[in-house]
Amino acid sequence: MKKYFCFLLFYISFYGFAQKVDLKTTLKVTYNVSLQLGEKFRRDQQFVLIGNSQDYYFSGYHNYLSDTNQQVNSVKKSGISLSIADYLKERIVRKNGVTNVFGKYIDDKLKYEEDLDIKWVLYSETKIINGIKCQMAATNKFGRRWIAYFSKDYPQPLGPYKFTGLPGLIFELYDTRDDYHFIAIKVEKESNEYEFNLNGYKKLSKKDFLKATYNLQFTLAAYPPIDDESFRKETQNMLDKLKKMHNNPLELKPFE
Repeated sequence: MKKYFCFLLFYISFYGFAQKVDLKTTLKVTYNVSLQLGEKFRRDQQFVLIGNSQDYYFSGYHNYLSDTNQQVNSVKKSGISLSIADYLKERIVRKNGVTNVFGKYIDDKLKYEEDLDIKWVLYSETKIINGIKCQMAATNKFGRRWIAYFSKDYPQPLGPYKFTGLPGLIFELYDTRDDYHFIAIKVEKESNEYEFNLNGYKKLSKKDFLKATYNLQFTLAAYPPIDDESFRKETQNMLDKLKKMHNNPLELKPFE
């Protein structure tokens, strides 16, 4: 059965049009994730991956519920309402080898595309994760050293966030500082066909996306002009504290 969702994504820089992207899924994976987002700010959250042998969707659990119309009053006429319960706001959709990253920041809807080349080194070391035998692999990406455990019993070369390309599904992924730790707690067969209507998000380069989202989250650029000096300083102090709470992004080096 085909399910229709209302993703809003701007496909070209100046004029939007309804572009449909089909995703046929064969599995659904739920990950428990520990996130060291910044100074003295660690949070746990669930993420969901749905996909097939090459294409997939990945997001925080609450965003997933909203996007799939499983959360009451989560979708507005003007677009998708991102849940504040998801600490990583971005969704990731990989289709035909292209990774799309998009999110909403206050009233701004932004996206970028990137082609990723993750070079893995496979090791003979194995471990059992939730009853599944998994093999170790490692890579250097985004300024971190990552350790993954994947299983050939599940041949889909998928994994959390942007990490794909191993000869099996990633059951566990973490960086050597253990700032970001993903572990699969449930893997289900899922035979569905999703149709995404991508319309409404402004397409930027990754560099401009990161600059814009930083300004929208941590500077006064996201606010209307503040004439009252004391209130302006109070607001800036609040933003500085928020910045410290989020000064440890997953991608320390976004272009590595």
